[in-house]
Amino acid sequence: MKKNPGKRGCVEGLCFYGTIEKIENGIILEGKLEGMVEVECIKCLNHFKRQIEEEVAFKVVPPPYSGFDDRFDIFEMERFSLEEILKSELESIRSEYNICPGCQNKKFDFII
Repeated sequence: MKKNPGKRGCVEGLCFYGTIEKIENGIILEGKLEGMVEVECIKCLNHFKRQIEEEVAFKVVPPPYSGFDDRFDIFEMERFSLEEILKSELESIRSEYNICPGCQNKKFDFII
């Protein structure tokens, strides 16, 4: 059963837009992550809002999963939760090397 594309849910400014489809061995989510997410600059440590627009394809499967999929990012879950998927994606975004606009072209002198 495939649902029409649209806004499905948001967590802390990050929203999933797309389709959710139940399949025999799980659930498929295809669409886009969009929003303004607060992150920390790795250079100055100030917080700033980062625009997110990312195409995504997720497959939610019951654990344990012992395969590999070139097309989908896999989430192992006993019970489907879009909120938990969005929280996981938020943490991934926040753990990236985020650089604020003020530090984009700034050179830093390091004393060792």
